[in-house]
Amino acid sequence: MNSDVDNGASARCMVQAMRVGFGYPGRRVADEVSHCWPAGLCLLQGDEGTGKSSWLKLLAGQLPLSAGRLSYGFADGAGPSAQAFFWQDPRQPLGDALSRMPVMDWVAQQRTIYPHWSQSEFEQHVQGFALQPHLHKPLLALSSGSQRKLWMAAGWASAASLVLIDEPLAALDKPSERYVQQALAAMAAGLKKPDRPRCVIVAHWDAMQGVPWDDVMELSTSP
Repeated sequence: MNSDVDNGASARCMVQAMRVGFGYPGRRVADEVSHCWPAGLCLLQGDEGTGKSSWLKLLAGQLPLSAGRLSYGFADGAGPSAQAFFWQDPRQPLGDALSRMPVMDWVAQQRTIYPHWSQSEFEQHVQGFALQPHLHKPLLALSSGSQRKLWMAAGWASAASLVLIDEPLAALDKPSERYVQQALAAMAAGLKKPDRPRCVIVAHWDAMQGVPWDDVMELSTSP
């Protein structure tokens, strides 16, 4: 899993890990790992237990480093602001207030957070995921699969510089699985615009058919 990042590569990195170490009590997820995530579609690939979700939490600032450094090419030295990245942990239980919030109120909240939000893209993904019947429900009334669809639709529509997606096909029906792969493939070219590059990092166990990954980081059970 370790990879060296040369000095010239740093200018091309949306996110760069430099000799990173982190983990949990009794379990080390990574030890002196370096990696450069460029603009485009990036895959964190590994079996269950290899730390895919932990890497996303680390990149989102939810896990502390024990060694090394993370740098974000689209942010200042203090790290990315809430407007610069999108992360919704699909495994995290909803709090009381969020559980009662209607879906459309949550979406309206996202529109206020992300200055480049695209309502037309969101509506396209709502249609692709067949989410229309759920938009007026409270978030708690959505199944785990429908919640994942909503998080993805919002993340892709946010136009944030960094979008983190965990196990996008989990708990989805077959048509939605196909839509995820088609949507990722369709957005690939637009992420590498020179004036506003973006990085979408997806954690999944395989490469998913038809998705043109710009970067693949393979994870193993031992760092």
